[in-house]
Amino acid sequence: MNALLVLAAVLLVLALVATGLRRVPAQRVATVRRFGRYRRTLGPGWHWLMPMERTGKQIELLNHHLHVPRAEGEAELYYQILEPEKAGEALENVDEFVAEKARESADARTTSEFKLELNRRVAPKGLRV
Repeated sequence: MNALLVLAAVLLVLALVATGLRRVPAQRVATVRRFGRYRRTLGPGWHWLMPMERTGKQIELLNHHLHVPRAEGEAELYYQILEPEKAGEALENVDEFVAEKARESADARTTSEFKLELNRRVAPKGLRV
């Protein structure tokens, strides 16, 4: 009887550990939510989450592409996420965040001024255009 209880306890612990394991593929990050609120960002590799934590979206670090309207026509933006920890909860809506900052920077006259201004606005979140 004691052996059966020990076996059940070991199986329960193993089940808890196995259900908490998450893998984030290379060149991606994942957000972690606890009780529906952003908690932290996971880098590539294996991670263990507490039972009340859930992974949010998995986000590519490279190859983001947006079309943004400007006075001269439509601008094509390519950006990457350099420091995902700085972006925090903004990672889950990173395209909308960059598009908003691009609209705020749209009054720049030249393309190079536009890019410099946009980089100045997104750099605090660990992004680069």
